[in-house]
Parts: sequence; structure tokens; C-alpha cells
Amino acid sequence: MSNLSSSYASALFELSLEENILDSVMQQSAVLAQVLNSNEDFYKLLNAPTVTKEEKIALMDKVFGRQIEKRLLNFVKVMISRKETLRLKDSLKEFENLYNDYNNIEKATAITAVPMSEELKNRLAEKLQAVTGKKIILTNKVDESCIGGVVLEMNDVQYNDSIAEKLNSLKQQLKSIN
Repeated sequence: MSNLSSSYASALFELSLEENILDSVMQQSAVLAQVLNSNEDFYKLLNAPTVTKEEKIALMDKVFGRQIEKRLLNFVKVMISRKETLRLKDSLKEFENLYNDYNNIEKATAITAVPMSEELKNRLAEKLQAVTGKKIILTNKVDESCIGGVVLEMNDVQYNDSIAEKLNSLKQQLKSIN
């Protein structure tokens, strides 16, 4: 992530905190990030050199004008005006990181062969919270190649306690014996 993306994110964070709109800006920036990530054509349009700054700003007003905080909308408009929309996704991600740090939140992903029940997700989140001292936001991804067990990704670290990993480890041990 570039220093410039971090600078934009820090400015939005400080302004949101100062104006006591941090939570609503976080929620809305997550929606905006989801729109940008799921709609590649929209993101390409924001970065298209053939579309003027004025047209891009008008588009943002039309699409998001009444749906997101004025400060967040102005943030995007500033990035458009400065021709920095390629940094928009990174800036929104860094804003989320700043928000999570400020609120003592840690995101974690549990990858399992089958979907986890809500009860199991809650128990795992509670155990992780006890270990880390942070509020855990746990998501579950299904990957049948795990076979069983769980692969936990948290803080850019992966803890692999899947059956597939155990079988692979056993396979490597057997190979070393031969």
C-alpha cells in the first residue's frame, strides 16, 4: 500500500473521528469498497482517462449523493479531482485498518470443508478474543480441499490444522523414510 493511499485514509479517519461520524463512515466506506470490488466496470469508469473529472464527480453524486455521508463523498471527489482514483480501493482498505486498530478489532477467516454453524463460529471467535484481547470478526470460507479441520487466517498469518495438511505432512514424513 502506498504512502499516498495511507495519507488519504488517515485524513478521512481523522476527519470522521473529529466530526463524530466514524462508525457511519466505516459502514458506508465498506459498502463503497464492495461496490468498487464487485463492479469492475464502474471502477474502470472512475479511472478512465476519456471521462472528465466533472463527469466522474457527477456520476458519484448521482449514484451515491444521497446514500453516503457528505464527508465520504467529498473524500472520493477529492481523489477524483487529484486523479488518484487508482488509489481509492487501497485508501478504503487502509481506512478500515485504521478503524479496526482504533476499535481494537481483529478480522479472522476460518476455512473449513463444510460451513461452520453460528454456534461454532461464535465459540471460535470467543476463544480467539480470549487469546488476542481483541474483538474478533470471524468469517467462514468453505474449501472442500481441507477435507476436515480448519485453516485459520488472522493478522497475515495462517494456522493450518486441516486434515489435508496433516495428510500432506504424513506423506512428507513417509517420503523421507524411503
